[in-house]
Amino acid sequence: MCDIFAISAGYNYTPQKYLPVFAEKGRHNMNGWGIGFFREDQAFVEKSDEQVFSDQQVHESFQRLARVIDSRIIIAHVNCPKSGGLHLSHRHPLMLSFMDHSWLFAQVGIAEGIESYETVQGPRLDISVYTARIFEYLRDQMIITRERNPYISLFAALHLSIKKLLKNYPGNFAFFLVNESVLFAFCNFRSLSILRKSEKMGDVLLITSIGEGLSPNNWQTIAPKDPSKGKLMVVAGPDVLYAADI
Repeated sequence: MCDIFAISAGYNYTPQKYLPVFAEKGRHNMNGWGIGFFREDQAFVEKSDEQVFSDQQVHESFQRLARVIDSRIIIAHVNCPKSGGLHLSHRHPLMLSFMDHSWLFAQVGIAEGIESYETVQGPRLDISVYTARIFEYLRDQMIITRERNPYISLFAALHLSIKKLLKNYPGNFAFFLVNESVLFAFCNFRSLSILRKSEKMGDVLLITSIGEGLSPNNWQTIAPKDPSKGKLMVVAGPDVLYAADI
């Protein structure tokens, strides 16, 4: 099973303390990795087809990125051989621009039949993995919802979009959808582990699909009351602003 990890801070943060730990914890996922971050509100992604952990050490490029990235929001994904997508372009995070933001998306799980989805609100990502179709579907539904009600919040627009996704394409989902200032986290089949940590510059929030978390600290488990519906959280800086069942 693939794994995802996110860091959200109220300031530009360099993740050298936590990204390598995530890579080591996810060392059973040996089919590539990706890291997404922001610079001057623009999303960037670095990816590799190589194993994130081999010969008892974290991949050199992964470690280098952990030392040089400087971003308020960072997400990472490590891939497993069974998840599909054999090319570098298929690695998460994926990137799209819509509603005046540059967005990143990373997820684990699978949806039924979404491979055939045809986007209606923007460019199609030129890759065949189902993660791309999930991302496009959420983008399209959020845009449609905002066109019908321009004053609706991003959280409410995404909440409605996920409800439609679960109705039209039932499946197992755990994902991060982020822009330069806000992180949305959703799960309906795997719990997410969350921890707030104090750093010299201020607090940071860590979220991962790895059940035991990344450290011996008391990580909080976020799980939906009804797995068929799921739970959605909105995070800004080190704070969970709101969480609701779908």
